[in-house]
Amino acid sequence: MAKLEAAIYVTRQWAPPERFPVRGPTLCVDEQPLGGIVRLQGDAHDADFAEAIGDATGLALPTPERFATRGETCLAWSGPTEWLYFCPLDDEQAHLRALCAACDGRFATATLISDSRTGFLVSGADSASLLAKGSAIDFSSVACPIGRVVTTRFAGLPTMLLHQGNNDYLVYVDASYAAFLVHWLIDAASEFLPGQA
Repeated sequence: MAKLEAAIYVTRQWAPPERFPVRGPTLCVDEQPLGGIVRLQGDAHDADFAEAIGDATGLALPTPERFATRGETCLAWSGPTEWLYFCPLDDEQAHLRALCAACDGRFATATLISDSRTGFLVSGADSASLLAKGSAIDFSSVACPIGRVVTTRFAGLPTMLLHQGNNDYLVYVDASYAAFLVHWLIDAASEFLPGQA
């Protein structure tokens, strides 16, 4: 039987190589390589569940619209009873086992969803301006500080946005929307690139 390997990048087949990744003096946009993603579902008010997840990840369950990082891992609030745990692809099975063990015997579950999402890193001084073209979110430092995660609509798509650094934002969408979004990003970015507006 042939061994299947995950595609590390999915947009390369649709994006013109001369236009994507976007590289400009004030704006960069690139697809994130495929990583491990585990969906956690459980009761945030269950202290034993929160402690078990903390023991498994080294991270406290984030409060609404927040995320926490530790090394190459990230735990992001996704809804009232849901979080997404991001980890390196090579380690996803080990992390999944640890999280499943943390959920065992509780009204909670851990599900591997790595290949269901595509992520983009939007960075640079004009990153918030680009994102504002596709979302009604207030990207000011007061309304959207570093460490904030928002589930919203971006470019008309259900999206998770994480503000991970001064001008660095991660944008995650369902993988089935990747082709549409990469073309939207290329078009929206053109006004920030010299000679392309």
